[in-house]
Amino acid sequence: MPENESAGRGGSLADGARLAVLVAGVGSVVLGVLIAVWPDKTERLAELLFGLYLLLSGAIQLIIAMGARFGMALRMFVFFGGVVSVALAVMAFHSANSILLLAVWTGLGWTVRGIVQATVAVWADELPEGGWQEIFGLLTMMVGFIMITLPFDSLDGLGIAAGGCAIVIGVLEILTVARGRGEVARIAHIPAAPN
Repeated sequence: MPENESAGRGGSLADGARLAVLVAGVGSVVLGVLIAVWPDKTERLAELLFGLYLLLSGAIQLIIAMGARFGMALRMFVFFGGVVSVALAVMAFHSANSILLLAVWTGLGWTVRGIVQATVAVWADELPEGGWQEIFGLLTMMVGFIMITLPFDSLDGLGIAAGGCAIVIGVLEILTVARGRGEVARIAHIPAAPN
């Protein structure tokens, strides 16, 4: 999710939000791998993993909404996206062992998140990386639509599709943070290479 920083500082995400997006990216990759390759996964385990993924996504959106430095309307929109993701996580935890419901909850989470991200990127004029954020949001939204519309009939098929998508979204989140002029190194307290 994009966020403005105060004047005179580079990058498009404030420090707390940047760290939150980095954590979300790493968490998405880890959960995506677990969802995709876990041998002999059960529907209950899948509910737990998908619910954790949606919970992580919602928590990150709520953190970004609280620390955002753009307009109140956009902050409320990001907050709404986070609340929806947390609600979908609760539904995923209790999806009554239904593969289709898990796909729908995950797809809805990505769709709402993508719409929120693309909208914020369009309306927050000050974002130096708004185009990148808009494309990322639209891709996330499209992945969500695909997850909702595909008729998953096996847990393995859903795990591979959703896990693969979570990995791609996580890598894109990590790249979003990395685009911020050496910020990954600064967040991890690693000295950045001189320019």
